[in-house]
Amino acid sequence: MARFQILSLIGGGIRGAFVTSYLKELEQKLGRPIADSFDLIAGTSTGGIIAAGLAFGLSADDMHQFYVDYGATIFSKPPPYKAKGIYRYLYPMVDWVFRKRTGTSLDIAFRSRYCQDALELSFEKGFGESTLGDIACTRLIMPAVNLTKGEPHVFRSTHLPKAVHDKDIKIAEAIIATTAAPTYFPHRQIGDNAFVDGGVWAADPSMLAVAEAIRIQQFDKQLDADAAIVTNDIHLLSVGTGRSEFSLSPPGPNAGLLFWASRIAEVMGTAQSQGVHLPLKFFLGDRYRHVNFKMTENWKLDEVENIPELFAIGEQRAAETYDVINEEFFQHETPCFVPFVTDQHEILLDDFGI
Repeated sequence: MARFQILSLIGGGIRGAFVTSYLKELEQKLGRPIADSFDLIAGTSTGGIIAAGLAFGLSADDMHQFYVDYGATIFSKPPPYKAKGIYRYLYPMVDWVFRKRTGTSLDIAFRSRYCQDALELSFEKGFGESTLGDIACTRLIMPAVNLTKGEPHVFRSTHLPKAVHDKDIKIAEAIIATTAAPTYFPHRQIGDNAFVDGGVWAADPSMLAVAEAIRIQQFDKQLDADAAIVTNDIHLLSVGTGRSEFSLSPPGPNAGLLFWASRIAEVMGTAQSQGVHLPLKFFLGDRYRHVNFKMTENWKLDEVENIPELFAIGEQRAAETYDVINEEFFQHETPCFVPFVTDQHEILLDDFGI
């Protein structure tokens, strides 16, 4: 296998503004699309938005402009919840107690905090009717969870047999599915299946992307018995959305919903991202490069007021790391992948896991 380069973009809500700013600055310094240097782009949640745009052929500057134009409106709150019947008299008091204990309205117990209208309109504008099958050059993967089947799911470009099941799904639909963070946004119904955010199991899709690279080698070997399965040629650039060092002190021995309601998403996302670095470093060694920034405080997924600072930090990190990233990744330009077409390959559909 020839050198295989992966760009992995971690989830993190509005903190994806850092990623767009960072990649935009790198691309401007490079003078050509950064997607040309990667065989595979993986993205979860907000990282999925950016990954899909880059794989589709949009520039890093285009994706940055998306966060400039829509970042502040992505998290659009629905009208206040209205209790019915006798509960409309009790609800205000219960809501007050819940706010006092959690800092959040009880509305979130009955529906998602935000609606997806702004996201949907912006994605339809950017991708139109284009489907995953229309991604023609750089491979793409975006993890999600299929609630209907009760299993993880990966939306793909058509580089593997497994992708034939999703090739007609609109790119905009797949992005909304991978960004449908439970409690933040409603689940996404696509056909007969309901999907939520891939951050539930792969907030950092880097290990998934490495597995995908090996899987691509395995598929190549099915087509060509002489093809080799080699991991030493896999190189991965991972871009995070802020490194937090959280520390919680649960109230007593039995912390319940009132304590965890406003904290569980951040703890799960942060712990998952931290947990992949050690195996990646062990597996890839110096072929793994992770770029991130340390948050002075734990910026939440929906704090849009931090966008200007996130943009500034992205520009700063790009200036600090460009020389290294340029030497390690941008000296390589990748060929476009060959799409899998069922009537051109006499091979059983790949049904190996996700």
